[in-house]
Amino acid sequence: MAKAHTLVDNFNDDTTDTALWTVAGTVATETNGRVQIRPPGNQAGYYTYASSVTYDLTESQMRVEIVTASTSPGVATGLAASITGNDYILIWVKDGYVESMQGVGGVSSILRRVPYDPAAHRWLRLSEWTGTTFWEVSADGSTWTVLHQAPDPIPLTSVLLEFGVRVTTVVTAPGFAAFDNFNVQNTSLSRRVEERRLSARDVRVQAAQVAAERRHDEHVNNNDETNYPTWTGRELAGMYSKSLRHDDFGDPEPVSYASLLRALESRDPHDFEEIILGPAGAPVKLTNPQSGLAFDIEGPDAQERTLPPAPRFDSEVAAHEMGELYWMAALRDVPFLDYDTDSLAAGAVASLNTELPRFGGTVPVTDDNLFRGIYPGEQVGPYVSQFLLKGNVDPRKPGGQGLNATDGFISYGSRNIDQRLFSATPGVDYLTDFPTWLDVQNGQDTRGTGTFESTKRFIYNLRAGATFVHFDQVLDAFYNAAWILMSEPEGNQLTNAGRTGIPQVRVEFPKNDGNPYDPPGTALDSRTQAGFNTFGPTHLLQALAEVMGRALRAVWWQKWGVHRRLRPEEYGGRVHNQVLYNTSGFTEGRTYPLHVSLIDSIQNGELLQLFSPGGPFTDSWLLPQAYPEGAPTHPAYGAGHATGSGALVTILKAFFSEDTPIENPVQASADGLSLVAYAGADAGQMTVGGELNKLAGNISLFRNAAGVHWRSDYTESLPFGESIAIGLLQEMSLGFNEDDAFFELTRFDGQKIRIFDGKVVPVVV
Repeated sequence: MAKAHTLVDNFNDDTTDTALWTVAGTVATETNGRVQIRPPGNQAGYYTYASSVTYDLTESQMRVEIVTASTSPGVATGLAASITGNDYILIWVKDGYVESMQGVGGVSSILRRVPYDPAAHRWLRLSEWTGTTFWEVSADGSTWTVLHQAPDPIPLTSVLLEFGVRVTTVVTAPGFAAFDNFNVQNTSLSRRVEERRLSARDVRVQAAQVAAERRHDEHVNNNDETNYPTWTGRELAGMYSKSLRHDDFGDPEPVSYASLLRALESRDPHDFEEIILGPAGAPVKLTNPQSGLAFDIEGPDAQERTLPPAPRFDSEVAAHEMGELYWMAALRDVPFLDYDTDSLAAGAVASLNTELPRFGGTVPVTDDNLFRGIYPGEQVGPYVSQFLLKGNVDPRKPGGQGLNATDGFISYGSRNIDQRLFSATPGVDYLTDFPTWLDVQNGQDTRGTGTFESTKRFIYNLRAGATFVHFDQVLDAFYNAAWILMSEPEGNQLTNAGRTGIPQVRVEFPKNDGNPYDPPGTALDSRTQAGFNTFGPTHLLQALAEVMGRALRAVWWQKWGVHRRLRPEEYGGRVHNQVLYNTSGFTEGRTYPLHVSLIDSIQNGELLQLFSPGGPFTDSWLLPQAYPEGAPTHPAYGAGHATGSGALVTILKAFFSEDTPIENPVQASADGLSLVAYAGADAGQMTVGGELNKLAGNISLFRNAAGVHWRSDYTESLPFGESIAIGLLQEMSLGFNEDDAFFELTRFDGQKIRIFDGKVVPVVV
């Protein structure tokens, strides 16, 4: 009798060889050089190729390649040798496991089962040598691993050889299985598959080499952990410590702080579990201090880039930044439209120009640039970006519900996202009395205790902006902007009456010139194709999501692993203690190495009006917080919102033409209930690139308005996030098949760059 290994079939003729095989079930076919089996739903059964005659398996073997195994429950894909239905040996994939089995006299036994790995278990083999049966698996058909071995459970001198699918449980969708190379020794992949496999490896190696060749920065901080050794009990007053333990003045307890440093230094997950948190019952946990220790396989490593040292605790810059934050808190409820007439806004302008000019914004300060960002486009047009106000023109929607851009609804396909929000209640600030402030420093959880208006409004003042960035995940605003840019039909960017295009088909905002499919009429515009998964909408949305995680892991390393800068809320506690000491005849409070300019303004200058009778802050000299819980439980510098914004807006600028004009700009009315035309002299200077930069600035600076971030957190973090996005795009550019495609964008410093074939080069304008 012929040995089992002599039955050979590579199935390349796409026709069942009936001299070799008997097919059970009509659903097994030879197609594309393999046997494909797709069992019918809702019925049990056997669907197999069985040898037409019996073979001798002793001192021999049988094997098959499992190209695809069904993963449906109760469906087995495998290989068997049998005398009858009661006596057999088999190895199969079933319910997520590879199982070796035997049937002897009608008694079935599972001999061993291991979790199924499609790569490691691509080949199955049954063999017999000198009275021992082997159940084996292999990744390549050459090197085998024994799953089980035992003395021959049944006679193997005359057995049928089978492979196929057995449906043991009735299921609606029993799945699909594919087999190849029955006892075929040559198991190499086809030339094209092998070339693709090696090319995929080479591109990843090339991307890794590009990443390794980029500059990797040294990480240094401002040394505030060691700058104040003579300030007994206050040596760590300049460091972040929220949710750790504190003394009665709110300064960090050294032992608690040291437990944090020990974990950050050792990087041992166990040490992070030993950090000593505050005494409050169930203190609020620290937010993800191990995040920056993670590795990514695309884009810059989390520790590749760095931020410059933050302003020192005792610096004039830190004091002036804090002064701006007091003014922002005081003006939370003043509409942007009223900055030119409001007396407090006038006080802020005067104070920032004369007492606090090193706050980091544009000087001279005017009511037009008050609290604005510094990057291109941020001071052109109204305070709030069009991407936070307008919706899309969408002829599929009824009037008032997205038909016109001024309705304020963004088209997410057939659904809408409303640009309006329920803002936090006007006039309600938090952590303004010292006992409550101290409890929160020690970890007391006050989240979820805020109150909100019952009327939706557009972002019309700082409190509404602070509300937006309280509950978002940073990505929100930029996904919204992507949908606006992808969907807005050709027209006047305002009304359906002015529309000439079709949403997502003939659109208003052209793609970047390096897009190989758009914009129409350019050198790269394809005659026959449209972008989708590359250089199209899904590519854009994928890149936004990808860069978000990488940017935040990078800035989390800066927060925890490098700078550990205190939050403005914590600095406010030091200010309160200092002013209390000064005004109590030196009997209460405590002194700190704070720059005198801020204290002078609070006690004798422009800031005094905020703390005087009739002013907005009369309970303390703390910085009033917009959120009940104050700042989140991670250090201030860099800013997560700002870093994420810098990265996300860079992706948007890489996909869309930045020079496209913004037509018919709008701003929120003084009550926030509607959008009104913006008619400033600079309305004609507004562009997509400028409004995207402004969007990034808004999302960042609204966090300052809430009292949780510093001006320099914004200033340094936007370019930091941008660098992460550029690194991601640089590596991504290695993988495209399209000829001559590239990304082009203008950095925050005004330099235009082009990204292609793993290169980042300046563009000479």
